[in-house]
Amino acid sequence: MAFKLVGGALLSAFLQVAFQKLASPQILDFFHARELDQKLLNQLETKMHSIHSLADDTERKQFADPHVRNWLLKVKDIVLDAEDLLDDIQKLSKRQLDAESESQTSDSTCKVLNFFKSSPITISSLNKEIQCKMEQILDDLEFLSSQRGDLGLKTAGGVESGLSNELPHKSQTSLVVGSDIYGRDDDKRLIID
Repeated sequence: MAFKLVGGALLSAFLQVAFQKLASPQILDFFHARELDQKLLNQLETKMHSIHSLADDTERKQFADPHVRNWLLKVKDIVLDAEDLLDDIQKLSKRQLDAESESQTSDSTCKVLNFFKSSPITISSLNKEIQCKMEQILDDLEFLSSQRGDLGLKTAGGVESGLSNELPHKSQTSLVVGSDIYGRDDDKRLIID
């Protein structure tokens, strides 16, 4: 239950991880090398920034509105799906690099086997699968993003995410105001007398 109640903070953390993965050279190189549509990456990043701008408002409202809490959990699930897809892409990219370096040092039999492992049919189906998953994630994020008006969610005003802009500033002093101390009148008289 505590995991669910910290949704906004968790969403922000999940999104930060996803942003880092999106910006990784492995992901960008993978899309470029396989001639996948890089617009999908840009759209995913834009959608996640749009959702991220709502994180503060959802963090506040999730406790009072169960619909906002459910929305937040759905967004978290979709962001986790996006992270899983990006992880898979990174693994494929690493495997591809390992296979290329291995083929440079191996004999001709291994080269033939590697050729059949990465045949155009397999690569093409893998590209389609990645593209389909990415489009599904984008559609899901778009659907949830369209619900923000119905839920009364507002974007953050500042660039930084977090509640720090709205928290009252407390003075940092060790001075104790006498009127704030209660129940110690007897001790006070004993010390003074």
